Amino acid sequence: MTLQRTLLSPEPVVRLGVDLASPEGARIVGQAVEGWLLVVDDENEPQGWLDLRVPPAGPVDERAVHRGGTLARRGGSFREALDAALSSPSGRGVVVDDEGRLVGSVTASQVVTAIERQAATERAGDRQTTRVGT
Repeated sequence: MTLQRTLLSPEPVVRLGVDLASPEGARIVGQAVEGWLLVVDDENEPQGWLDLRVPPAGPVDERAVHRGGTLARRGGSFREALDAALSSPSGRGVVVDDEGRLVGSVTASQVVTAIERQAATERAGDRQTTRVGT
């Protein structure tokens, strides 16, 4: 079972160096989900999470970034995605491509639903195989 692109959600991001008090920063803050923004660098590589309950005074820099959470790779296992979601301070697991660039995010609930759907499909396939073979 692997993580498919259809399972992913777009993730609101803020780049290092953006001042949240600027018009661009205010627009980005408006896109935040549950008070968290993913911080990325100029290469769109995740750097960590910004907790908007404690916004930085001035441009976003590494001192304001929460580095908790693992990353999952696109095409990786459901387990990797679930680990990423559960270890993230925002509750959203970060999914990256082979170059480490952001692809999207996934919640634990989305991963568990996908696992259950896959298991049900496999059980249905096993029943059909059993019926055909008898």
